[in-house]
Amino acid sequence: MDSALTESAVETARRGTVALARLCERLALPPEKPDVLSNRGSLMLRLPGAGLVARVSTHTGAQRRDPGWWLGTEVAAGRIAHAAGVAVVPPAHDVDPGPHEVDGQWISLWEDLGPQEARATPQESGAALAAWHAALADAGPELPRMTVAHQVITEPLEYAVRHGFITRAEHAALTREHEDALAGTAGLGTEEVLLHGDAHRGNLLRDRSGRWCWSDLEEACRGPVEWDLAVLGSTPTDEIGRTALTAYCEITGRPLPTREDLAPWLRLRSLEGNAWAIGCAVTFPERYAEPAREYVERIVG
Repeated sequence: MDSALTESAVETARRGTVALARLCERLALPPEKPDVLSNRGSLMLRLPGAGLVARVSTHTGAQRRDPGWWLGTEVAAGRIAHAAGVAVVPPAHDVDPGPHEVDGQWISLWEDLGPQEARATPQESGAALAAWHAALADAGPELPRMTVAHQVITEPLEYAVRHGFITRAEHAALTREHEDALAGTAGLGTEEVLLHGDAHRGNLLRDRSGRWCWSDLEEACRGPVEWDLAVLGSTPTDEIGRTALTAYCEITGRPLPTREDLAPWLRLRSLEGNAWAIGCAVTFPERYAEPAREYVERIVG
């Protein structure tokens, strides 16, 4: 582990592992030392003997008003997608997937797709998103609408100002940016679907049959398809994003959106991602404080 991340990362892993051990005892799952798969916004732990992966809502959960509600929404979206035949990492089948509260930490359980040694290509990610939207256009009417553009932004900013990472003046400036960005999307958007919410190729995992399956559904909600297209297209290089969008549009028959078409949604997406980092900077400053501060200063001017 990177020594620069040791203090927060090690403590997060320790607390999450202890909570998971207690949950395993509660659910009569085999006792074992889990493998740490990821320790960023959430702690992802593999339980090889149970064939499960646990999501412990750590840094992301800290900035949520009700982390259990968010994980519950994610489990609901996973069940809906799995029932519709979408390639998705399903919630645990043989044990209650949760979410479970253990010592103030919230945990959900998912089927383990096995080791991941490859990453989806841009074309594969575009095709996977097209399949998601085709199967789930009318699904999940009971799920919330556009949390990605509302609570996912407001909650971490409120958390950060309460804990002193941003000042009240900075919070006010970020709130104005949020209001302006929302106004920029008013009246826009075509069809409404069940959004993945965070549909980039890093959230695709390959199952044992070779299918690319969507994971990380915590931000799934109903909303305009353009949100997911903006996320799909907002990659480190324009070429990767354009290739993914082209694949999506060739499959769906949609006209290929220009960057100008997606600009209002990209502005909101940028604020969403940076608001999350601002919240994470409170509990994981080694990783997130510097980029979060850069964004704040850019907006505040």
